[in-house]
Amino acid sequence: MPANKTLPVLWLLSVLSALLVSPSLFADKNSAEISAKTKVIFDTDMAIDDWSALLLLAKSPNIELLSVVANGAGETRCEPAMRNIPALLDLTQEGHVEVACGDDYPLDGYFAFPEPWRVQADTLSGVKIPDSDRPVSKDHAVEVIHKVLNNETDKVTLLATGSLTNIAQWLTKYPQDKNKIDKLVIMGGAFDAPGNIIVPGFTDEHPNTKAEWNIYVDALAADIVFKSGLSIEVVGLDVTNEVKVTREFAQNFKKHVQTPAADFWDKVLDDNDWFIDSGEYYFWDVLAALVVIDPQYCQGELAPVNVQFDLTQKATDWTLPFPTTTSDGKTRQHYDPKTFGVLSIGGDNPPAKICRKTNATKAFELFTTTMNNAL
Repeated sequence: MPANKTLPVLWLLSVLSALLVSPSLFADKNSAEISAKTKVIFDTDMAIDDWSALLLLAKSPNIELLSVVANGAGETRCEPAMRNIPALLDLTQEGHVEVACGDDYPLDGYFAFPEPWRVQADTLSGVKIPDSDRPVSKDHAVEVIHKVLNNETDKVTLLATGSLTNIAQWLTKYPQDKNKIDKLVIMGGAFDAPGNIIVPGFTDEHPNTKAEWNIYVDALAADIVFKSGLSIEVVGLDVTNEVKVTREFAQNFKKHVQTPAADFWDKVLDDNDWFIDSGEYYFWDVLAALVVIDPQYCQGELAPVNVQFDLTQKATDWTLPFPTTTSDGKTRQHYDPKTFGVLSIGGDNPPAKICRKTNATKAFELFTTTMNNAL
């Protein structure tokens, strides 16, 4: 029937007419793709696995990296962190990123990472890369977090892979910023898994068998964060134990090196073959970054998290020569190293998502692919 034959032609003409009148249909699609990127502020202590997490975030097509902040309470110190972060960003095609540092010491207590680990963090494990001329903010990390958040109309994801010192200080000073946060992903803590404070050759006699380092060095900051009401996902040792860095992975990664970022990381792996062989090296911070890139890498349950810290009256064998006053002018207190930073499930804090399972094979594959992505 003639009328029926004209229907497809009329439909096609109407579609073409709509496209001619509204070319913004294509622009809207592109805008939607751009806005779909996850906007991230990365709070890092710039240890060995933080370097790879930073490079991964900067090279991921799903991430818009707004800021990278550090402090001196984790593995690195501020001065080398402010040199190393821009230099690593130069190995990627990431544009302008706000970079800043916070305080040199934890909110309270006298605990820190072993000095040899801090030297490795400060020096990028001896792997040389060119200095950067990227600008570094002179403002405190807390002020930069606040500024970046208030410059954004979309909600932002926080990723913390070191001590929670900056995050706790920001929450205390700018509690009104909480509604600007989509979620906070934390690499830290242990629940059913053993802690990692005792490391052969470094901390053999340490009394703490349950805590994880990032929480241990500033448990008071962790307590503030878990009480905050932020939407929190905890990438602790219970799940990072599934992503052990093996010699097989290092050998496979070497076969795929195609970018400056991957070449740097390959050299770091070569320099740390002893660490890999020790069986003590895991993709702690990389897995946390992957959870930000794709939430499916965190499978777990919601539960309130409690942070333990017990005061003691005197210094212990693990007390370090910190200033006797805190950043807010109070007397720095001593805490029991045996229980400082131990996490447990229960109590009255708002529930956090505790990651229990991940897909280790896909995690390593996505890391390798993204690091060698030339785009």
